Amino acid sequence: MKRRTADGTYRYVLVLGAKVNGIRPSSALRYRIEAAAAYANQYPHVELIASGGQGPDEGMAEARVIARELMARGIDETRIHIEAESTSTVENFQLSRPIWDGAPGLTIVTNDFHVRRARLVGRLYFGLSTDALYAKTPTATKLKYVVREQLAYVKLFINYMRWKWRL
Repeated sequence: MKRRTADGTYRYVLVLGAKVNGIRPSSALRYRIEAAAAYANQYPHVELIASGGQGPDEGMAEARVIARELMARGIDETRIHIEAESTSTVENFQLSRPIWDGAPGLTIVTNDFHVRRARLVGRLYFGLSTDALYAKTPTATKLKYVVREQLAYVKLFINYMRWKWRL
């Protein structure tokens, strides 16, 4: 998949959730929020979809943390949609679909190690064109995320084949 950096083409920006420590964003999530806020300030016509549920060890849903932090960075709350139930990348798209449904494509905000798979989910499962904001990955956790991402590809293709053959 060709690297496609966001350029204001799409109306909706899907900010994918990541770990929340209590009610504070992890470093990985903070980088996503910072990238999304800078982009939203550059392209005032875009609407942001904060997506991510609350894990058992999190004090607040990832989407609610994203929305709060975007507003703290000057993004008007009328531009932010919240999807606070998803627990995976596929669910981020699926449960946000009522917001972006009918759009020709989306901008995806996630850490650089995760962009390729997230864009693949958008294309395979939802037939979307996508571009992306490649948020930095914290150096201390990069190896862990890269290894985990390889395993996630295997899971993605197994689940996709199951899904495809049910149609």
